Amino acid sequence: MTTAATDGGALRDRQTRLNAAGTAAFVVAVAVAIPFRDERPAQITIGAVSMVLFAMGAGAALWAYVGALERSRTSEIGVANLYLLTGRTAPPPVKRTMMGLLVVQVVLSLAGAIYGATGLRGSEVNALAFGILVPMFGIGMNGLWAMRHGSFGSRIDKSARPTNREI
Repeated sequence: MTTAATDGGALRDRQTRLNAAGTAAFVVAVAVAIPFRDERPAQITIGAVSMVLFAMGAGAALWAYVGALERSRTSEIGVANLYLLTGRTAPPPVKRTMMGLLVVQVVLSLAGAIYGATGLRGSEVNALAFGILVPMFGIGMNGLWAMRHGSFGSRIDKSARPTNREI
């Protein structure tokens, strides 16, 4: 585990700040899109913000996965530890912050999609439904944080010897 994870500095690291900024951008986009859900600029805004955050989250999740593969040579890493910060992966303040942001993303995306679906007529578009893509951003940021700062136990199967080959 890095010093950032042990001294509380992890709350100020890049992944946590980026996760908070992305969540704030999503909150603002939803706050604009809800009252103006039938207006084209609001629909484009929520769609664009949601797709950009999803793409960033998917890229981060893949990057975290590759990094976790490298760390798994010496550490026992589970998917839940990596993406949901379970167990002792993250100190409690970091876990509360990162998981709190993910909960905000999930709740707001579902609420927006449900609200956007109410009262639709004919061929109207529920642009707020794009918001359901956003929690991938929080999952990706959790993965990046865990890959860089997370604390994982030693490998359980000691007979499997790590090699020096690159993944």
